[in-house]
Amino acid sequence: MRNLKNFWLQKSKIIKWKTKPKLAFKKKKNNKIIWYPDGKLNVAENCLVHSIDKKKTAIISISKEKKIKKYSYLELNNIVSNFSDYLDNVSKKKSIKNILIHSSASIVSAVSMLTSAKLGVHFSVVFEDLPEQALDIRIKLIKPDLIITRSKSKCDFFIKSLNKNSLVKSIIINAEKKSSNKRILYYNFERSNLNSKNYFKPFNSKKLLFTLFTSGSTGEPKGIQHSSGGYLLYSKYSCLEQFGMNKMSKVLVASDAGWINGHTYALFGPLSLGATTILLETPLTLLDYNFLSNILIKYKVTILYLPVTLLRLLKGLIPEKKKIFKNSLKAIGSMGEPLAKTVGIWYSKLFFKKLKPIVNTYFQTETGGIISSPKYNQKAQSTFGTVGKPINKFIKFLKPSKNKFELKIQFPWPGCMVNVINGSKFWKKYWDKNNFKLFDVGSLRNHNLIIHGRSDDVINIRGHRLGSGEIESRLSEIDYLLEACAIAQDNYFEGANLVLFVTLKKKIAESKIKGLINEKIVNFFGSFALPKKILIVKELPKTKSGKILRRVLRNIYENPKSNNYGDLSTMINKNSIKNIQSSLIND
Repeated sequence: MRNLKNFWLQKSKIIKWKTKPKLAFKKKKNNKIIWYPDGKLNVAENCLVHSIDKKKTAIISISKEKKIKKYSYLELNNIVSNFSDYLDNVSKKKSIKNILIHSSASIVSAVSMLTSAKLGVHFSVVFEDLPEQALDIRIKLIKPDLIITRSKSKCDFFIKSLNKNSLVKSIIINAEKKSSNKRILYYNFERSNLNSKNYFKPFNSKKLLFTLFTSGSTGEPKGIQHSSGGYLLYSKYSCLEQFGMNKMSKVLVASDAGWINGHTYALFGPLSLGATTILLETPLTLLDYNFLSNILIKYKVTILYLPVTLLRLLKGLIPEKKKIFKNSLKAIGSMGEPLAKTVGIWYSKLFFKKLKPIVNTYFQTETGGIISSPKYNQKAQSTFGTVGKPINKFIKFLKPSKNKFELKIQFPWPGCMVNVINGSKFWKKYWDKNNFKLFDVGSLRNHNLIIHGRSDDVINIRGHRLGSGEIESRLSEIDYLLEACAIAQDNYFEGANLVLFVTLKKKIAESKIKGLINEKIVNFFGSFALPKKILIVKELPKTKSGKILRRVLRNIYENPKSNNYGDLSTMINKNSIKNIQSSLIND
């Protein structure tokens, strides 16, 4: 414990403090941790004020229409300072404690997040395309004093969903005034002036910074909360350690602002280092090969960090002989789910003449940042198909004698969540004595961690435990397949049957592709694992980050005529449900 405290106290020197901490952490009851309890800082100051050329580009914002706009550190600081002054004036009658930010990855979300941090106001970013029911749940949990949005069409809903007696206002960013409702305010970043207060008030390190929601299978989502000092330090630390990020870096992270990646690696981490970050409003724009290559070359991107699902789609769309060698890339990473070895090697060969490692990251909203991944400068071959080693020696995965084990982390680390907004019942589920449960199943190969999938995605077939992730990884080696998802159908006598949902990248006879799938499974796992059903569908249900919604597929398979498949608030392609339902009903 002593070495642990000394380690994290030493690491505290990488961020700017108004009052330097003398203590790394204080442990309270129920595994609650206060990080750097005697330290004071301003998160926004760490991201905006650097000893670099203030004209240096801080943010490159790319809209869904592929319109591009640059903002220097000087411009960004001025915009944030102006907006802070404006919110101070808005809050004269009632102090602002909580802000809901309704925006994708854009200058609007970035400025709103940084402004909240500057004012010491807790914020929560939600996806722009969330349905009203999902938005309503989040509003009730956050209890915002202010809602920031770009959507004029949503303002009436926001006002109605709030308590009529509340002074809560909705701010529309960068839009022309078209309403006389006094609770709807209009503000334009582009019209801001330079006569703002450029003062950064220090706040205690334990002050709550933000809440991010994770989807539940049913009912309300979990609101995961992070504090200021510990989270910022871990963001910067993991950027340095795993990506080799510095002030010269130009970072492209394909993540929505509503995901932890969009906080840690697209905004707070890069800006705290004085790097340039490229914000993509719609990550799927990168499926355009010419657009992707042009962005990489034109802006001399040095770090590219993409979701695994996007990589699989790119692999299916980009001809094998196509390469993008004329680039400035120094590190490439993957996120969201385990990266198959074949896809990883293709990803590396797409950009580099010699194989380089993939920073294949493993972390969760709850962890705040990477807990395990290969480093950007490791030997490549030894890490493909794994998520590397823990980020530091104090993060240890507890493992019993079996080959596969449920992942738990020995306490503690600064990026870890500090609370769950909607109840202690959720908090208790995460902790097993002093060990933090990740609810994933893993194994070790030459001290490198392999993720087999969520613990509830482990399929027990006739006494054999197989992770859905490892099945899908093997199937990705079939040239005709674009994507595959493995789920379990309960079988009282045999444990479970394997059911596969697949999409194709090439036309092929149904009998032939099913034959290739069965052959692959028998050769690698054995005949016991032969699937009960193989369903060829147009597309798989996914979140905005590209993660396949397995629970939705399980629910559809069990009851294809249902209209209730749990929380679909983060789902990007709801039409896929109807297509799959139709396939099952007509099968």
